[in-house]
Amino acid sequence: MKLNKDDIYGITGSVAFHVVILLILWFSVLSTVIPEEEGGVLVNFGNINSAAGTFEPKYTGQELPRETTTPTPPPTPEPKVETPKEELVTQDMEESVAIEEAKKKKEEQRKKDEEKRKREEQEKERIRKEEAEKKRLAEEKRLAEEKRKKEEAISNRVAGAFGSGSAEGSSQGDAETGTGNQGSPFGNSDQGANEGVGGYGSFNLNGRTIGAGGLPRPAYTIQEEGKIVINITVDPKGNVIFAEIGKGTNIDNASMRKSAIDAAKRAKFNSISGANNQSGTITYVYKLK
Repeated sequence: MKLNKDDIYGITGSVAFHVVILLILWFSVLSTVIPEEEGGVLVNFGNINSAAGTFEPKYTGQELPRETTTPTPPPTPEPKVETPKEELVTQDMEESVAIEEAKKKKEEQRKKDEEKRKREEQEKERIRKEEAEKKRLAEEKRLAEEKRKKEEAISNRVAGAFGSGSAEGSSQGDAETGTGNQGSPFGNSDQGANEGVGGYGSFNLNGRTIGAGGLPRPAYTIQEEGKIVINITVDPKGNVIFAEIGKGTNIDNASMRKSAIDAAKRAKFNSISGANNQSGTITYVYKLK
């Protein structure tokens, strides 16, 4: 059977109405409370279990005989369950103080160890610097000594480099007595005058003479043997106004050549009358001992 819309509404409304009525009845009906009847029977008051007679005896004031009854044993006390006592957390002042003291001592000891370690490191650094300084001074001293020895060796070679004698012997001179090499420490040859200033070489300038100081001595820093010829131009006053390397030079070392040119430029010759310059040469001869 097919239900239409109105049928559905009617059925739904009817069911809802009956549900509401049932709920009202359910909550509005009071339940009946049935009183409980007192139970038990009447019991005659007395003081013995058995006796004869009709009337209830009057109380005479005498002490009624006590009924001997077995005493009820006292109730057995329940065993006490001891509740474990909680240990109270207390602060032991002495122990706390001791711990604090121990910590303080430990910290002080740590600081002392740290300071000791720092002092040791500083001492090691100081010793290292002192040793480095000593090594540096020793190295400087060694280098200075080597330099001095080299300069002495060069000076000794230069002292006899220009025209030194080749004959073996221990004495030379024209005096009657004495030993050694007679001559001037400023000489430039193994022969000639025993006094005066040599020129550390020779020169040729059309008969002009060298000044009182002689030929300037060139630096002799390289151990070579040979000669350097310098072409020079001299003015009337005796000043060298031009110098260059000339023919006949057999030493190629640039520093020695420059040293010879510089020395030649410092030469001073005698002055002459006139206005013309003169050309000539200066020859430096280098010989090793």
